[in-house]
Amino acid sequence: MGQLLHGVDDTIFLPRLAASSDRAVIEALAAALGDHVLPSFVGAALAREKRSPTGLPFPDVAVAIPHAEPEHVARPAIVVASLASPVKFRQMGSPRATVDAALVVMPALSSKEQAGAALASLIQSLQDARIRAALAAAATADEMRAAVEGGGR
Repeated sequence: MGQLLHGVDDTIFLPRLAASSDRAVIEALAAALGDHVLPSFVGAALAREKRSPTGLPFPDVAVAIPHAEPEHVARPAIVVASLASPVKFRQMGSPRATVDAALVVMPALSSKEQAGAALASLIQSLQDARIRAALAAAATADEMRAAVEGGGR
């Protein structure tokens, strides 16, 4: 597997992030992206999450994939966070429902073409229960990286 997003080499891992709300998680992940994103990124990601929720209700480890449109990205990167305690995100496709996300993945993609294919690939990777479990259990960034590179083995 090697990477969660094909063609994106910059991956930032945040193990056991403490946050009390979806907004706090989005703000922390956007800050971790640093100069990969423009100052407008965090506001755009918050607005997009409100418009189009990204919580995925996997049975063992729920995931959220908040992101912003490519015009808010300076250069591609992805940040992967396991949460110290699950945080409620509204569910993709069923915005009245929520999921208790234990993992949050924030891609920063710089082109519409890249974004569509990359998000589909990312969701496919996250469908692997071993990868989700290994990411959620990891205590360090190195353990998270190993979970991705080893496919959760």
